Amino acid sequence: MAENILAVLNVNADCRLLAAVESFVAGIAESQGLSSSESSELGKLAKDALDYVIGINLVQSETSTVAITLSTRMDQFVVAVEHQGLPIDLGSDIPLRSSPFSLSIKSPVVDEVSLVNLGKIGQRFEFVKYVDYPSPYEPGTCSTVLAKDSEISVITDHDHIEVREVLPDEGLKVARCFHRVYGYTYGPSYVYFPDRLKAMIEAGNLVSIGAFDLSGELVAHGAMRLDPPDATVGELISLAVDPRYRGVGLASRIHLSLMDFARKKKMKCLIGEAVTLHPYSQKLCLAVGGRESAIMVGYIPPSDYKLISAGDVKRRQLAVVYFFGLSDSSESYKIFAPQNYRDIIEKIYAHLGLKRELLSESAVPWGTQCGETAFNVRVYNEVRMASISIEIYCPDTSEIVGVKLRELLEQGIEYIYLDLPLSDPLTPHFAQEFESSGFFFCGVVPYLLQSDALRLQFINTREVNFGEAVIVSEFGKELARYVMSKKQSIPFMQ
Repeated sequence: MAENILAVLNVNADCRLLAAVESFVAGIAESQGLSSSESSELGKLAKDALDYVIGINLVQSETSTVAITLSTRMDQFVVAVEHQGLPIDLGSDIPLRSSPFSLSIKSPVVDEVSLVNLGKIGQRFEFVKYVDYPSPYEPGTCSTVLAKDSEISVITDHDHIEVREVLPDEGLKVARCFHRVYGYTYGPSYVYFPDRLKAMIEAGNLVSIGAFDLSGELVAHGAMRLDPPDATVGELISLAVDPRYRGVGLASRIHLSLMDFARKKKMKCLIGEAVTLHPYSQKLCLAVGGRESAIMVGYIPPSDYKLISAGDVKRRQLAVVYFFGLSDSSESYKIFAPQNYRDIIEKIYAHLGLKRELLSESAVPWGTQCGETAFNVRVYNEVRMASISIEIYCPDTSEIVGVKLRELLEQGIEYIYLDLPLSDPLTPHFAQEFESSGFFFCGVVPYLLQSDALRLQFINTREVNFGEAVIVSEFGKELARYVMSKKQSIPFMQ
């Protein structure tokens, strides 16, 4: 994701500088359009994070300098605290002190939290505030999302429809399309803000494909997210089809266009999630070559989408993860699958048509030369979801994940998924450790984390719609049955 650095402030480990840092961050935030109260809160969080780092990192040396970086990423204002001093645990509470991680999750101003241990490079903690641009619509003008079937004039002549890339300046057309389909209930808000969509396209983080009628109106849309822009794995997102044009194959044409674009970029694959409230999105994925690789139990938050009335939309929903292969599947990789998941992982790879050599590993779970666990934690407050990815294992990996898990649960995060590198011979050992903490099998995400990722998941709510989930294919049903059989009794936070 393209980052625009606004300011970098390097400060010594001196508590007398805290007030100055607070004012500095608040001033920069307000210059970027945040309100004075929001800016003040971000300044205080930056001060608290720096105070925490200084308070524990007592080694005074040339490496004790802390960097405060303020930047923007499309519609995000980012405050980052990074240091290369004495390794500390930014996520845990210590006596008489709350961690910046906890404070940021609790803050109503912070929309996203990221905690990254960079190993030998250092540690980075950041919190993100989404910057709202003026809406192209007046509040309260949202009409009924879908008229009754008798009131929809279905257009059967679609030969004139042109499917092409959406230009950066056509964001208003995208906003109007999503308004006709979802009103203002669609989750990712960038579709309603032309400036955000333009920034994402120009930064190379979004490939947007639309179907246009003769008048130039956008009647269907789909997109691929790339993070970073040169990523070899893309995520299919933001599908909407005007009710008048449903059933004429526009969604398939858009997805195939995105796949062609990805092939030209020599990407390895695309990944997409389909809901289980209804069969339509799954059927679309299957029709364009998608294959199920994981079942995420509770991934989709409660929604007030009015597009589909079937099912219970007041509880979290299951999602099916689909893999869309783009490159030569004859290339083989060596992976280390946990013994208790080996059979289902073999079935998944056979279903995906990917060649993998599954190896066993009985090595000691760490070597004599080991630095620090390299991991990434991201928290999405709005949907009460978090992700943890591990890049490098060390003896403290299980402890670190356990601490982060407890803290996320205490803050009311409802769904957490954990990605582990299948190319690492230590994954079988640590997968067993994480399973004992309440994580259970989710599936495989090919080409993620250098090679492939084993995805585990954790549910912290009883409000999940299991009974009404619709799974279309036979393999999808088999995978869902397996995942549910592995779901364990885990603690629910009151």
